[in-house]
Amino acid sequence: MFLSPKKMFGLSLLLAAGLSLSGCARESCPLNFLKEKKGLELTVLHTNDTHSHVAGIDKYGNAAFGTEKSVGGLGRIASAVKSIKAEKDNVIFVDAGDQFQGTLFFSVNKSPMLAEINDHMPWDAMTLGNHEFDDGCHALAKFLERSKVPALAANLAPEKGCPLLKADYAPHIVKEMRGEKVGIIGIANEQGSTLAAACEHTKFTGMAETLEREVAELEAQGVKHIVVVTHIGLPADRELARSVNGVDIIVGGHTHSFIGEGTGSEGPYPIVEKAPNGQPVLVVTAKRAAQYLGQLNVTFDEDGVPASWNGAPMELKNDAPVDPEVAAVIGRYAATLEEFRSTVIGTHDLDLPDGMDLCREVECLGGMLTADAMLEQARPHGASIAFTNGGGIRAALPKGNITRGDILTIHPFGNVFVLREYTGEQILAALEHGVKGEGAKGPHLLQPAGLRYEVDSTRPEGSRIVKAEVLGKDGKALPLDLRARYVTALTDYLSGGGDGFAMLTEGNVVESAEPLVADVLDGYIRSHSPITAPEGGRIVRVK
Repeated sequence: MFLSPKKMFGLSLLLAAGLSLSGCARESCPLNFLKEKKGLELTVLHTNDTHSHVAGIDKYGNAAFGTEKSVGGLGRIASAVKSIKAEKDNVIFVDAGDQFQGTLFFSVNKSPMLAEINDHMPWDAMTLGNHEFDDGCHALAKFLERSKVPALAANLAPEKGCPLLKADYAPHIVKEMRGEKVGIIGIANEQGSTLAAACEHTKFTGMAETLEREVAELEAQGVKHIVVVTHIGLPADRELARSVNGVDIIVGGHTHSFIGEGTGSEGPYPIVEKAPNGQPVLVVTAKRAAQYLGQLNVTFDEDGVPASWNGAPMELKNDAPVDPEVAAVIGRYAATLEEFRSTVIGTHDLDLPDGMDLCREVECLGGMLTADAMLEQARPHGASIAFTNGGGIRAALPKGNITRGDILTIHPFGNVFVLREYTGEQILAALEHGVKGEGAKGPHLLQPAGLRYEVDSTRPEGSRIVKAEVLGKDGKALPLDLRARYVTALTDYLSGGGDGFAMLTEGNVVESAEPLVADVLDGYIRSHSPITAPEGGRIVRVK
């Protein structure tokens, strides 16, 4: 039976250990498995979760519309990568998904804008995040047809009737670097149907089994160096690294994780896991919003096993060069946003937690205002509670003038306001689901109005809500009654079971107008400007 060099890795360690125990000196062993012979040197540059922050981010962490006062952005990324590729012939550049959605750029111009920008980006490959499915499979298929960047999704298995059945994507590609083959495999986000709008015929195969199959196919072609580009989140990346032999590097996205030196880091750069055979697997990711470019430098031994490595995520600051070709395309699309950005609807001067990241951790200004606006809209229909999920808040509300463009940036998904009647038991189940993530944080976290709750993150999932109260118009608080029924305002995304809120699909429909959530918030800000601080204490963390 033939064993590839990497499959021999674990056996070689055992044999070497046995020789050592039998008294064989390292220098005199007839089979010196421990000797490292220098092989391919490879640089992997990477991005993830750019979320259409094509011009970078401003001081609030919101999408910028030009490069004058921003950091990051695709123009700076393109310039940095092109410069590195001009100096070195051993560089690959990959994107780990979620290019779609998240800014006014995308809300107005959609994926054709990204496809045109990608014409000037030096990516060698990308995979598909859940947000690539936001506008449905037809839109994604058209993007894949138009984009020049190879899209990789080995686990995507569309059935008959899905527009992606004959779409332009592949499970893997092979690049040649200094005479050596480097395989790049893509693993797409399998929650495209639950977190986005993939059609019912969009199916996915198991990640570990798929990866084992792809690795075996590449090894049969003589590929010794394998990079996997995923959009499944850092914890899942680490688990995948520990589950499959033959993978050298995993470049991930989805959880917006930052690794490396600095505040909020979730680990060193790279995180080193061990495959079942003992081989090191290097796991990297680079936060979100095109702020960072990851750079991982790896030297392999002659069998294609990582022997040494270094690197770091590089923040692309304001003084970093901007690629003129990319900048020109972005500038043209920025001009299409002027009408939205010039329509002032209100103002505020508040200093409260806010933005995409904070709305997943604590009560935030955007979440509270959205929920308050929804509850005000719903009170005439008998509603007493409103909530939206933290992951639905995509930007902070900037201080000063608030524009229509700001509202569409905060709420870019086109979610609709709906009314449903739930039992207290169903609402409690939804609150528990919202805090099931690590540290009771994450995109599921519910930002409420008319309700407050206390969380103990140290308790097991399903029992972290230690107190929940419903607030009357007079401010009086009553315990959530599990048998009572409550008319609740929420988004159609949540009532349809998005983000895994299956319990919210079971509510009774309450007839009402169903405007866009963005329009509800717009009207609220116009009528309440200047905005005063909303009542806090809605999400209390006791531990």
